[in-house]
Amino acid sequence: MSCSSEDETDISDSEMEEYVDRCYEQLKVETQKLKFSDTLYRCPYCPGKKKIVYPFKDILQHASDVAKGSQNKDIKHKGKHLGLVKYLKSEVDHEDLSSELTALTLVDQQGSGVNELFVWPWMGIVANVESVSKLKNDLVKRGVDAVRVRQLASGSKYAVVEFKKDWSGFYGAITFEKGFEVVNHGRKDYYSPNSSDELYGWVARDGDYNSEGILGEFLRKNGDLKTVGDLENEEKRKNGLLVADLSNTIQELRMRLEKNNNYHEQD
Repeated sequence: MSCSSEDETDISDSEMEEYVDRCYEQLKVETQKLKFSDTLYRCPYCPGKKKIVYPFKDILQHASDVAKGSQNKDIKHKGKHLGLVKYLKSEVDHEDLSSELTALTLVDQQGSGVNELFVWPWMGIVANVESVSKLKNDLVKRGVDAVRVRQLASGSKYAVVEFKKDWSGFYGAITFEKGFEVVNHGRKDYYSPNSSDELYGWVARDGDYNSEGILGEFLRKNGDLKTVGDLENEEKRKNGLLVADLSNTIQELRMRLEKNNNYHEQD
């Protein structure tokens, strides 16, 4: 039975092992079907999921869960995902990846998707900052993978968190933002009449970039406005490679965020 076979529904253990090995060998040849970027992956066997992307630990968890949950009628699906598990454990040097990123999403809450204007390079904003050193410690506890943290000026209540200039940096920035939003400390919460003097955080976008005062001045001096679509097209031009359809990715990952938020609410 080949790895692409759709006919078999009941095979022996030895045939399953052979099938898993074939899927594993095929992934070694067709790595482009698996890798979204240097630190993010997509499942080559779940096209119906609109090319959802995962950090390493999540793609491994996905493959393991599907393999364990597949019934006899899904035997080929199980074999493919077992082959994926074998490949990830054997061929991917996950120690060098940003595997600590949580399963949050490349999502725009306003729904404008790939056309939303972000400040590039990716930057996060934290408001009500009293001490940069305390903020850095807080971000470490939150698992934020920041390149640099800068207070805008002595006595300023704003700090800017800089992220890597790649897709893992974008993923990290959105993860940073969602970490504040799930506890009602995002941008809209900060600008509400009921905001407190606690920390609030969000990803810098066009509204911040075009704002008056020290924050807007800093963003305009150190960044540009770009959409995810702009950067996707730039990457295609630079590398000559096709990348995942991010509009579909964003839509699917919104579902993952909602599921993640429901999980937090249950806790």
